[in-house]
Amino acid sequence: MIIQDVYKNSKNNILFNDSIKYSSLRESLISNFVLSPKIIKNNESLKHLDPHILEFSYKYKKTSNDITYENNEEERIDIDVINGKITSVKDNVDDKKNIKITNISNENNLIQEKFLKFQNYFKDDYISNLNTILLNAGYEIKIDNKKQTNIIIKNSISEEDLTIFQKNIITCSKKSKVFIIEEYLTHEKSNNNLINFIDLEEGSEVTHLIFQKNDEKANLQSTSYVNCKANSNYKQLIINISKGSNRNHHYANLLGENSSINLDGIFFGSKNQFIDNKTQINHHFPNCTSSQRYKGILTDQANASYLSKTFVNQIAQKTEAYQLSKGILLSDNSYFHSKPELEIFADDVKCSHGSTIGPIDRDLLFYLRSRGLSKKISTSLLIKSFFHDIITDTYDKKFIEKFNYHSNIWLKENNI
Repeated sequence: MIIQDVYKNSKNNILFNDSIKYSSLRESLISNFVLSPKIIKNNESLKHLDPHILEFSYKYKKTSNDITYENNEEERIDIDVINGKITSVKDNVDDKKNIKITNISNENNLIQEKFLKFQNYFKDDYISNLNTILLNAGYEIKIDNKKQTNIIIKNSISEEDLTIFQKNIITCSKKSKVFIIEEYLTHEKSNNNLINFIDLEEGSEVTHLIFQKNDEKANLQSTSYVNCKANSNYKQLIINISKGSNRNHHYANLLGENSSINLDGIFFGSKNQFIDNKTQINHHFPNCTSSQRYKGILTDQANASYLSKTFVNQIAQKTEAYQLSKGILLSDNSYFHSKPELEIFADDVKCSHGSTIGPIDRDLLFYLRSRGLSKKISTSLLIKSFFHDIITDTYDKKFIEKFNYHSNIWLKENNI
């Protein structure tokens, strides 16, 4: 892929293509978009990525920004996102008054300024920079003060070979309480590169459950940047049972006292899948807590990574931070790379990390089989117990049922 040619031939489909500031940023990123073997080997945004992600022909179907609204009898908001744009919303009367939902267009000057400011987060992340260069879709959701709401967002791509580059902004105002389920269910051969910017203002709470089940060759690169003000709380759980290659890179900043962040993930890999995971939480204020937990099951020739980092600024005394990474390898040819990291500049903290990778515990397997269970059933039970602590922390019965249903299908498809 020659990024200069792709950009030149696709300008008409790219957002903010007539903006002097944004065009200047794009040209700067393009001039530094050099993918030499040395850079790919050493750059964390590339070295664990499926190399085929960078081999594509840009194709985007430009559509209207209009949104169809319908009444929802249930107390929730249902949002359909097709090709990176919101196409329909089902809500109730109260939601219409308290929640702003729009697609991003060239006329959104305030959004453009935010995106320019957010670019400081990316630095050497080539996938995020590619999103900025070829940005063609996205939406904004804003929840008003003290609003309590449930939101379900269903993402899909409608045509084969489409390449979606979207940026979304979700703002949770003071003392709001938001529950979000985000689903990715794409069947078409495609590539979706998206970035969520999520702002939690003072006293707000967000539970964000993400369910990824794309078909083979429906690749996804999902990135999020979460900013938490004082007394806010953000919980994220990603379930990745996709058959395509996935990249989940998620970052969070604690920007006020007594705020907390949990970033959890569960992933399944088989065949020749690439699964690239990364989380980082930055403590910039005292008296804050954080947790990062990722667990994965790999078989066949699946290749996965998980990089986790906790950064504690000098001012962030009384920090409590926890990291955990665990992987089960069900074949000799599967591979899991784990790299936990702590960077601490405060002296009054409680920070820890742990990482284990290996096959199913033979002693546990023997114990179950000695009780009359088959090897297949014993293995299945041990895998389910492996994820138990993370999945039960969701406190959402329907989401747990969805996980159990699709994880059982994955185990059956892979003869486990």
